[in-house]
Amino acid sequence: MNETPPPPSEKDLSALRFRVVNVGGQRHGIKLEEIYWQSLGELAARHGRKLADIVAACESELEGAGNLTARLRYIATRHLRDELSSAKSRSNLAVVTSQVRASPSPAFALTGNKHIIAYNPAFLSFVQSRVFGAQQPQAARSLKLSFDVQFVDLVSRLKSSPGEPQSAGFTIGVQGQVTRGKLNAALAPLSDQDVIIGFILT
Repeated sequence: MNETPPPPSEKDLSALRFRVVNVGGQRHGIKLEEIYWQSLGELAARHGRKLADIVAACESELEGAGNLTARLRYIATRHLRDELSSAKSRSNLAVVTSQVRASPSPAFALTGNKHIIAYNPAFLSFVQSRVFGAQQPQAARSLKLSFDVQFVDLVSRLKSSPGEPQSAGFTIGVQGQVTRGKLNAALAPLSDQDVIIGFILT
């Protein structure tokens, strides 16, 4: 069975690495830090190109003047910046809210301090029918929701099995009224904090 190699350490990424790249029949000896080689390799793979193609493009842009290694470092850094920008655009509260609202079943997003930051109409209907009876759904704003496991433990389970939802029990209570049930939990696509999206099994 193939094992996934461990990620390179910070020391490995900063180490200078010498590589020989063949461009148009000419061999170029280039020395760059490993982090730049990895970024250039990812950029080449993303566009279905070879590393030599990236080097050739940089040479062409320099037109015989300038420093090739400096240009390669710039291209590698720009790729990392673009990747980060793209990741941020897919990692925000609006995306989480959209995912929650798209669910046909009752769903919500909960932070580690037990704040509900998103929910859908099906969740309001569930809470109203199971807890509030004939009261108005606006009362759901004062409810307390918790899992039958510690939030950090559930987050740990989700992170240890990326892409796999985890089942958990939940309790919703307000004004002395309580209801319990089961849900499937998933991690929200947020980079600045851990948020769990709960999909209630009705």
